Amino acid sequence: MKNNVYIIAEVAQGFEGKFNQSKLLIKAASKSSSNAVKFQLVYADELATKDYKYYNLFKNLEMKEGKWKQLNDYAISLGLDFIVDVFGAKSLCTAEKAGLNTIKVHGTDITNISLLESIANSSIKKVILGVGGAYWMEIEKALKILKSKALVLMCGFQGYPTEIQDNQICRIEAIRQIASKLQLNFEMGFADHAVDEKSSSIISLVAIGAGAKIIEKHITLGRIMELEDFESALNPDEFSCFVDEVNLGQKALGIINKDNDFKMSDSEKKYRENIRRDIVASKDISPGEMLTFQNITLKRTSNIKSIKKLDLVLGKIVKKKLKCNQPILKDHFN
Repeated sequence: MKNNVYIIAEVAQGFEGKFNQSKLLIKAASKSSSNAVKFQLVYADELATKDYKYYNLFKNLEMKEGKWKQLNDYAISLGLDFIVDVFGAKSLCTAEKAGLNTIKVHGTDITNISLLESIANSSIKKVILGVGGAYWMEIEKALKILKSKALVLMCGFQGYPTEIQDNQICRIEAIRQIASKLQLNFEMGFADHAVDEKSSSIISLVAIGAGAKIIEKHITLGRIMELEDFESALNPDEFSCFVDEVNLGQKALGIINKDNDFKMSDSEKKYRENIRRDIVASKDISPGEMLTFQNITLKRTSNIKSIKKLDLVLGKIVKKKLKCNQPILKDHFN
């Protein structure tokens, strides 16, 4: 995952507590060539009070503990990583029993110290920390608690949908720089909540350019069905196109290489050779004259043997007469 973008198909609450619907969404995520699929593992009573306006919705999302293991196994059989948001000790315990390696801490729990400490002491190996809507001091405190885990700092938030100007993708680099000082094992991610396929591709590609290695995007069986979280979700066919475009963008971004030649492709090396100027005489030069900036210049020529590096000719004494614009060759000087 170091040099390739990792795409999470975010189901969130779109499974609506229905096991078969959950499997259909996992299958759709698999067909799109996503790397992972993510659900919200909700137990209403550890997330909200009974008078909260969405309590009944949360209650309807609940599934029997064993179902989560079955979904994890099903996702794995289709080549997907299975990830869940956890919201308390019970959902964390269920995730562990289901055999999950990765969970997400929703932005709602960035200050839930008890939950964060429970996660820190759990068997979970990787934690995605939602940092949308969080202040830096809150993020830093959470990171210090979770420092023993592999971490993903997931920028972005759900605005049902999020307007383009509200994404603040520049925050990816800002948070990365600050988090780097804590000497943690972390990567940056971005949760894309754009309203349509075109905007999603653009926004996610910008996020990758800003340093995001993990992209999260909502998937639904069909927006026309208006399943939960459909507002910023893509239909399965759209999600497949989204994955293709994001992966294509990643190829264009390339890999950072600090070698002198940046590990140029053969195509770029050929371009380099084609556009480099050759060293030519800027005036007639007599035998015995020294080559200096006063009698040479750089121009493109058709001579494949001409010299391009100035340090190979400066200070050399020519042994034969050279005409103006004649390419300088190795056999022209001692």
